[in-house]
Amino acid sequence: MMTKPGDLSVTALYTSQVWAWGGLSHSHLFTSSDAKSVFDATTAGLAAARTSHCTLAPLHYSLLHRHVMIDHLLRASGYRHVIELAAGLSRRGAAVTSDADVRYTELDLPHVVELKRELLQRTDEGRAVLARPGLRLVEGDVETVALEPFVRPGEPVFVIAEGLMMYLTANARRCLFAKVRRLAAITGQVRFLFDLVPTNEEPEHDVTGRVIDAAIKRFTGGRGFERDTRTRNDIVTALREAGFDDTEAVASRDIAREWNLPDSDQPTQVVLFVTRASSPGGDGEEEVTCSH
Repeated sequence: MMTKPGDLSVTALYTSQVWAWGGLSHSHLFTSSDAKSVFDATTAGLAAARTSHCTLAPLHYSLLHRHVMIDHLLRASGYRHVIELAAGLSRRGAAVTSDADVRYTELDLPHVVELKRELLQRTDEGRAVLARPGLRLVEGDVETVALEPFVRPGEPVFVIAEGLMMYLTANARRCLFAKVRRLAAITGQVRFLFDLVPTNEEPEHDVTGRVIDAAIKRFTGGRGFERDTRTRNDIVTALREAGFDDTEAVASRDIAREWNLPDSDQPTQVVLFVTRASSPGGDGEEEVTCSH
C-alpha cells in the first residue's frame, strides 16, 4: 500500500498487527502482509534505538494495553451506541457488534475506510461483519465532519478517540471536546474516552517517542506529534470548560494487574481520560473558536 503526504494509514497498519500479535478477537480480519512488514520494521527499529535509560516496555505492549483498557471501560459502561473517531483498522467495532443490540459507527478518512472495507471483503467472515446493520463505516475528517447525524434522540452515546489526541494542537483538542459535548443535546448523555500522556509525565529519555515521531513525519509529509506543554490538570480543565464533568484519568501502571491486562508485568505508560456530559449543559461551558 502506498502512503501519501499527510497519510497516517501507516500507523493503522502497525496497530492492526499489534492487535493480531496480542491475540485479540477479530484482529485476523484486518491483518495483511503490509501490516506485518510495517510491524516488523518498526519493532526492529525501536529495539535498535533503545538505550539503557529506557525503563518502559517496547511500544507494542503500550498499544496493546491501551486498546484493552478502552475495551474494558466500554464494556463496563453498558452503553449500546458507540462512535469511534479516527478508527483506523481497529477490530473493536467488529468485535462488539457480534452483539446485535450494539450500534457502532467508525469514522476515518476515505482511503482508510476504503482499505478497511477491502480487508473485510477478503473472507466470508469479513463480509458477514460488513453486512451487520449495527456496524457503520463512515468517511470523513474528525476535525470537520458533523457528528450529530450519527446519533439518535435520547440514546446515550459512548465516543472513543484512540491514538488521536497526540496529533492535535491544544486548540484542536478543545474544538473536538466541544463537538463531542454538543451531542448531549440530542442523546441526553455522552461518555467520552481518549488517551493522552501529559507532557510532564513523558519519560525523560523518550528515545522511542522521538523515533516514532520522526518516522510518522516521514510517512505523513511533516505531520507528527504535537509537543505542547500539558498537564493532567490542563486537560481536565479544558474538558470542564467544554461542559464535561466527572473526569477521571486512568493510568496503565495503576490498574494493569487489577484489570488483568495481557502481559501485565510489562511497564507501560498509557493514560486514559474518561468523562461525561449531560443535557442541558452546565454554566461552565465556554465558546471555542475553531478554524480548519
